Amino acid sequence: MGLGLVIVIGCGDSGGDDQATSADTTTESGSGSSDESAGTDTDTETETGDTGVELCPTQGVDLDSPPPELLSDMCLVRWDGDQLQYEDNVYAYDLNTVLFSDFALKGRAIYIPPGETATYVDNGVIDFPVGTVILKSFMFPADLREPELDIDLIETRALIRYPDKWKGYPYIWDHELGDAVLTVQGEVRPVDFIGPDGIERTATYLVPQKNQCLECHEVKDELDETVVVPIGPRPRYLNRESSVVPDSNQLSVFADAGWLTGVPAIDQVPKAWDHRSLADTPVDQMDDATLTTAARDYLDINCSYCHNPRGVNGISSQLFLNWDNEDEFHLGFCKKPGSAGKGGENRHFDIVPGDAEASILVYRTETLDLGSMMPLIGRSLVHEDGIGLLRAWIDGLPPDDCLQTPDP
Repeated sequence: MGLGLVIVIGCGDSGGDDQATSADTTTESGSGSSDESAGTDTDTETETGDTGVELCPTQGVDLDSPPPELLSDMCLVRWDGDQLQYEDNVYAYDLNTVLFSDFALKGRAIYIPPGETATYVDNGVIDFPVGTVILKSFMFPADLREPELDIDLIETRALIRYPDKWKGYPYIWDHELGDAVLTVQGEVRPVDFIGPDGIERTATYLVPQKNQCLECHEVKDELDETVVVPIGPRPRYLNRESSVVPDSNQLSVFADAGWLTGVPAIDQVPKAWDHRSLADTPVDQMDDATLTTAARDYLDINCSYCHNPRGVNGISSQLFLNWDNEDEFHLGFCKKPGSAGKGGENRHFDIVPGDAEASILVYRTETLDLGSMMPLIGRSLVHEDGIGLLRAWIDGLPPDDCLQTPDP
């Protein structure tokens, strides 16, 4: 369903395949700098703006109170009917590699409380200060070949940094109300759209319940305590051009804005494979090194939040799909699954080098069987680009029939 109305929610002037959409869904106000923002300094602004729209008294979240019922009460993001508009201290960002969610477009942004800073972490999630809010909005255009037109904005998820932990909350957009409403029970709805290949599709789209957020964001810390962490904001996935500031790197923009410290020279920052390169170099034209990097990075962003040495499912399965895992057995080569159940459909090893069709990993990332599908939540459709990468990578590995591989 398309949106033709203009929505202002009281935070200032009214004035892809998983495709990260900051370039398409933000304006200059998304830069977070006061001289470029269409928003206002909510710490010093009066109760109403020039248009008479009531302004938020403060930005962010009262960490001593329950989360607000309306997203507008955070005074961070609004929807004008065509684009997401971010307020001051909110910084739009994109990721290099696709985190697939039924082809939904995503608007990603980070709110950093004024005067606070985050710290660069090499090969890890940026260390964000208390009070940080990470926003991820999910939307579907009627036709993904025209991603800027007829957009249905469905939800915005808020991941909030409290003094003791991160907590996630789903907000569903009510376009008659002109706001997004906290909906801890989540929702499942059908979404009809035309895919990037011109084929009509219907996603059984899941807005996660509050507790379902934990399924993707929980890991064990150094003390073996279960903690919640963000997934996407890692330097290697943020190391790309800014969609807000022309001819600039995202990490440099954040550092120049003063809220991200410790960023080394950009040429020293690792960089994940850029999914957009598929447009110019399809899978069958990739060299072996590029194909390996692309497939491993795809597994890292889509699977390793669970399947890593500290992830709950990684610990139980001993399947580690993080990009820097160099142990082939724990990567799944000739490894019998610990708990695949019927998920293997008569396949015996997670990865059979040289034979994608015989590999459980390919089957589970390709099937739509709810008893077998991976990830367990977050998709109801097949991501052909991702499957193509995984199949080509595994088929190109030196063959091994795995028959003589002993159990660990």
